[in-house]
Amino acid sequence: MEYLLLFGACTFFSLQFVFQKLFERRAREGVAVCLWNIAVSGAVAVLFLLIKSGLPGEMNGTAFLIAALYAASGLICSVASISAMNCGSVAGVGIFCLAGGMILPFLYGVFSLSEPSGPFKWIGMLILVVSLFPAVMQKDGEEKKDRRLRYVVLCSLVFLTNGLVSIFSKMHQISPKAVSEDSFVMTGSLLRCGAAVLLILLWAWTAGKKGEERPLRAALWDIGRERPTSGRVFLILVLSAAAYSVMNTLGNLLSLRCMNMMDASVQFPLLSATVTVLTALFGALFFRERINRGTILSLLLTVAGAALVAASPWLDVMPG
Repeated sequence: MEYLLLFGACTFFSLQFVFQKLFERRAREGVAVCLWNIAVSGAVAVLFLLIKSGLPGEMNGTAFLIAALYAASGLICSVASISAMNCGSVAGVGIFCLAGGMILPFLYGVFSLSEPSGPFKWIGMLILVVSLFPAVMQKDGEEKKDRRLRYVVLCSLVFLTNGLVSIFSKMHQISPKAVSEDSFVMTGSLLRCGAAVLLILLWAWTAGKKGEERPLRAALWDIGRERPTSGRVFLILVLSAAAYSVMNTLGNLLSLRCMNMMDASVQFPLLSATVTVLTALFGALFFRERINRGTILSLLLTVAGAALVAASPWLDVMPG
């Protein structure tokens, strides 16, 4: 049953990148637009969970604090992901995002939770680290070097923050004061949405102080690549953010449920490797992104590293 749940989480997490890229293709660049996406997707996640299970009936200080850290990490990860897609491919962003979701939870599981680790797990993790480099190392002209550097920095931020999202998720699930998955995800979505709205208002206030005309409209409506944004483009952006939110929420709920059944050091490598491959395939299928040799090498290394980590419980006990 746990592997069926894990496969469902992989599918939903892979599809979220499709809708995130669709949003990026229609939206203009800028932190304010990324915050708009987070506010809309957070509101949709809350509405989805309200329809699914009603108002959360449980919460405590410990769960709330972890949910706040989970929400902050997710907010930064979303901003970095959308910004990175303006500079490079979905596949590269996916590789860094999911590698963070493998490596950092593994280290957390080993050093903080005393989960078992053997030589094959460490070799697998080393392979996963190496897999990051081919995804972003390309021969660019001088005019593209700054863009490539920005892509690498943003992907590195995605790596860090998505790893923290996974760590805080596990931290909550094993806490004696853990609440239900729905309550935890809804609280995180409310906090992320509220923080995004406040930051948008702050951005609009700052822009107004600088003399920009109608800054609130620019932050809330004129988010498309063309200004003013048409109603059709605005609707596409809303639907893209909403679809991303539903995919992300379903993936998180299934992943959280798996955490009660599997070790973090096994679950996250399996989930992340599958999502990484599916994300690259979806990028090629829906957006005709070319899967170059560097991306293929990264994908192969990711799968090999994750497979080695997942198989390590059996490999480590094999007789010499």
